[in-house]
Amino acid sequence: MALDGYGANVGQYDAQASDLQYRYNTDRANNAYGRFLSQQRGSRNLSDINTNYQRGLPNVRSGFAQRGLAGPGVNSGAMRRSIGNYLSDYALTYGRAQADAQQEAAQYDQGGAQMDSYYQQQVAAIQQQKQTEIANTAAAIEALRGILGGL
Repeated sequence: MALDGYGANVGQYDAQASDLQYRYNTDRANNAYGRFLSQQRGSRNLSDINTNYQRGLPNVRSGFAQRGLAGPGVNSGAMRRSIGNYLSDYALTYGRAQADAQQEAAQYDQGGAQMDSYYQQQVAAIQQQKQTEIANTAAAIEALRGILGGL
């Protein structure tokens, strides 16, 4: 900068911008890692729900067969209703877990967007402060030139 030697102390603004960039990068990386872990947990949870319901369905059917309510030629309304409830419960549980995972991901996305916005606002504020100091220094130099006779 041409005014660095004339008293404009702009180095502090560059240091502030550097510190802000470091904090932003760190926070953004932490947010991305948190989102990744959240997605991993959500996928694992959905897989567990699916596995547990698939493993449980034969037990539900066999329970009706043991009581004579299922098998060849048997058309049990109780079994159909029970299997229907079981599958409905599965769909409800799976859907809720899926919605929870999506909401958690959206929360991380919103946090990231807020970080981006904050970062941009702070960079603009630092640049404005820097430009103001340069302008004030230049105005002071010009005022001194008039007083000291055109140096």
